[in-house]
Amino acid sequence: MFGNGSISQGFPRFFTPIRSELGLSYSQMSLVFSLARAEGSAGGPLIGWVVDRFGARPMILAGGLMAGIGIIFLSRANSYWELLVLFSGLISLGKSAGFGQTLMAAVNQWFIRRRSLAMSTLMTAFAGGGAFVVLVLDWGIRELGWRDTLLWMGILVIAMTLPAAYFIRSRPEDMGMRPDGDPPADEGAGAGRRRAASGEVSFSFRQAILTRTYWLIMVGAIIRVSATNGMLVHFFPIMELRGVSNSEASLWYAAMFFLGIPLRFVMGVTSDKFRGNVLLAVGMVLGAFGMGGLWVVPGVFGMLLFVVGIAVVEGITSVNWLMLSDYYGRGRFATLMGFMSLFMNIGMFATPLAAGYVADRTDSYFIFLAVCTPLYLVSAVAFLLSTRPNPPASTRRRWIGTETTGAAQPAASGGDGN
Repeated sequence: MFGNGSISQGFPRFFTPIRSELGLSYSQMSLVFSLARAEGSAGGPLIGWVVDRFGARPMILAGGLMAGIGIIFLSRANSYWELLVLFSGLISLGKSAGFGQTLMAAVNQWFIRRRSLAMSTLMTAFAGGGAFVVLVLDWGIRELGWRDTLLWMGILVIAMTLPAAYFIRSRPEDMGMRPDGDPPADEGAGAGRRRAASGEVSFSFRQAILTRTYWLIMVGAIIRVSATNGMLVHFFPIMELRGVSNSEASLWYAAMFFLGIPLRFVMGVTSDKFRGNVLLAVGMVLGAFGMGGLWVVPGVFGMLLFVVGIAVVEGITSVNWLMLSDYYGRGRFATLMGFMSLFMNIGMFATPLAAGYVADRTDSYFIFLAVCTPLYLVSAVAFLLSTRPNPPASTRRRWIGTETTGAAQPAASGGDGN
């Protein structure tokens, strides 16, 4: 919650004070966030492969320390180049390695039957960062200044990383266990029946990327995160141009993520009862209404539409990754997520730059927001078409073999045939 809340959701709160003190344009500040995403684009597949190969624990330690040290150095930055190198390089690399996909990969290794509950809990913590940590950062910037706030932020990231890395184990097999607390495979047929009943599939990386569904999920996710990220990076200057103070904007920002807390949890734990692709499609349609409300509807009502709509978009994030894990299994989850992030981060690189360019040229974000609104609808269509792929042949043979133990055979019907 703190790591993602302070770096991912929280750093836009520093947009205005850093820009003012260093005398930067909107485009220059946008480049800082965009280069951070470019780093994530380059590092995501490698980090995913390393996590699948060596486990999440060492990455959490290295990434958390790197991010914390980078934030401390950033608190004393006096030039634009220092800002670029520290935030777009050291801090972002540490965040990519230690948080986000690495933590999701660890949780994904530990649970199969209870995966929805476990992953939703983690994703809810990410939303909690935006709801609570941003308010703390806002108080710190007003009372201590942005430099001292960054200093304490870096110290706290390091202080939380050390015990987390000490207690976390990468996968249950490292402790002689199985996911969901099942006993090892050699402790009887009952355990085998339980594992078979879980219906776990296991796609290789190559098998997964050859399915149409994987690329449809990627298209939907690229648009979802790119449009949302471009708006969130510029959230505070957008509010400033609407005549909203930074303190009031912080409350709206926190409210947006606060609403995302129950939404992420409820949508995540119910995703195995409803079709995840339908939940994602409906969420993106509601997000389009919210984004449109920001630039069409004036006053408080427009802000309410916007906050609720984007809260729904943030709330369905857990469904996105649960669907990827459910469709393709846990064996190559981090690698598949990392490969997807390669393309997602290209979009997240472009949208803050586009928003900054529009703001510098027009003194308004109207054109940017007007383009993002229909893009949300395109994302909804892509998610709606992301039906479950047929399992690979090796998995189908393994499922058929469980009939001799009396285990339930998962149905392969209803997929998209790819």
